[in-house]
Amino acid sequence: MVSAAVVLACLVPATAACLGYLVPTLAARVRRRTRARVPTHAFTVLVPAHNEEHALPAALRSLAALDYPAQMVRVCVVADNCTDGTAAIARAAGAECLVRCDPAERGKGYALAFGLAHALKRDSDVVLVLDADCELNPGALRALDEVFAAGADAAQAAVRSRNADDGPAGFVAAVGTEFDDATAAGWDRLGFSVSLRGTGMAFRRELLERVPWDAFGLAEDAEYGSRLKRASIRVRYCGGAEVLSEAPPSVADLCQQRRRWRAAGMLVSKPLVLAHLAVAVAAGAACGFVVWPAALVAAFALLYLRAVWAVGLTPRRFCSLLRSPVVVARLGFVTLAGVVRRGGPWERTARPAEQRAV
Repeated sequence: MVSAAVVLACLVPATAACLGYLVPTLAARVRRRTRARVPTHAFTVLVPAHNEEHALPAALRSLAALDYPAQMVRVCVVADNCTDGTAAIARAAGAECLVRCDPAERGKGYALAFGLAHALKRDSDVVLVLDADCELNPGALRALDEVFAAGADAAQAAVRSRNADDGPAGFVAAVGTEFDDATAAGWDRLGFSVSLRGTGMAFRRELLERVPWDAFGLAEDAEYGSRLKRASIRVRYCGGAEVLSEAPPSVADLCQQRRRWRAAGMLVSKPLVLAHLAVAVAAGAACGFVVWPAALVAAFALLYLRAVWAVGLTPRRFCSLLRSPVVVARLGFVTLAGVVRRGGPWERTARPAEQRAV
């Protein structure tokens, strides 16, 4: 009796987690029609940048290629505590550049607060946050314009990883972002709010005035997202706006990034969900439960196979797939270690563009 109760205590949360991924992923299969419309919202694209002279040019080129009326787009780069040529590159590209020097207050949250205060003095309707090492697809602002025209106060763009061929770290990150995008699209279809993801976040100016930015922790997006949730603000998902990003270039760098992200909470960690699933299945099998654990394994396998299929599988990526369990295990350990280890100071993650420039 006790053993059965223990097994149920493991299987029930695993089932809830499975449904939390499966239901929205299925709902995301329902496509919405979009209609061509005349743009009505003026955007400020805010780019926080700390020593991004290698990655920033690609981001600015993508913004210059946007399919949106140029007079309705303002690009503002916040050169935050930079010691390189970030500011000069921003100005050379024709972007407005704000220089912030405050070594005592380091981190993206402070750079955003500085940039948002400036952006709200302008006449833009929406502020879009784009990380300096990311690129935006040409139709992004038209897609976001449609979402805000439908009444949204906040929106999150899709985030795609563009370096799935850079070893197991790049492949695991690419599959993870595809998994998250499918889940977010489904929750939006079902009428729920989605999580902010740091880059590709868009906010109506009235929202920023009503709920000012004051998120300065290691996971500033989750922190501000919690404030919006308490204020009953729904964050919409906008799949037509795509942010292309690059995962950290090595497993060690990916783990460093996840150490910072664990400030968002362990419940959002997919590696820990998979670890719990393994424990639940093993316990269930040991106590004679067969169908239930098998169904959970099959459901998770299908979800991840869908994500792998969406990313694409080449011989190189297949080798990374075989090595991915080790990477996932390391990421799970990094997240779990947050229970006993306090979060450290903000540390900038290495960029693939920097390695290519060497």
